[in-house]
Amino acid sequence: MDSESRPAVPPAQSDGLAARVGFVLERLGIRKKELAAAVGAPESDVQEWAEGSRKPTLVQATVLQERYQVNAVWLLTGKGQPSPAVAYSDDWHPIPIAPQAFKKIAVVAMAQLGDNGHFCDLEYPVGHGDGYLHFLSADPDAYGLRCVGDSMEPRIRDGEFVVVEPNQAVASGDEVLVKSRDGRVMVKILGYTRDGYTHFLSINQNHKTVKIRAEEIEQLSFVSAIVKASSWRPD
Repeated sequence: MDSESRPAVPPAQSDGLAARVGFVLERLGIRKKELAAAVGAPESDVQEWAEGSRKPTLVQATVLQERYQVNAVWLLTGKGQPSPAVAYSDDWHPIPIAPQAFKKIAVVAMAQLGDNGHFCDLEYPVGHGDGYLHFLSADPDAYGLRCVGDSMEPRIRDGEFVVVEPNQAVASGDEVLVKSRDGRVMVKILGYTRDGYTHFLSINQNHKTVKIRAEEIEQLSFVSAIVKASSWRPD
């Protein structure tokens, strides 16, 4: 893993990071080797976290939050609480969803989850396509994509669907559909922009960060939901 994907920690902050990582290991009762396996990284990476010399990447921190309920923002910056704002011990007050809130979201194409994916456009307008997803969306132009590939596993699995909301704004850390002018279309995590390049991340650490020049990005749309194949319906 290169230094670009593992941000260095300023000396003044290293003690705080080391303390947070030590707290996580103690609270979870696991060893560095187990933590490394959970995020798909070598044990040497976790050793650097514990020493405070390197931060986890945004993707790694997100995986830890989803698997162990460790607040990713707290782990990376020290802000907030060690656990996410909503914990399993919180009072449960479900909000009922009316059946009519669900809608037919047309599946219009397939998108590659790998590093050099291509868009397989089924050439149907939004509203018509390869079946539909029975799901929620407030965006009148929402559409579904069938995903193939493994770069976003375990977050998005091969054969699952995503709901894309083109009218929704995107921000760093969001899952997005990105289409470049050379024909590549991928579902990635929006990272950061530096020196004229926008960086896109994968959950799967076997896939490197993808860099695309900002002017070469043709489309960047918000992915609002990951939908299991069981929600797909034929036309």
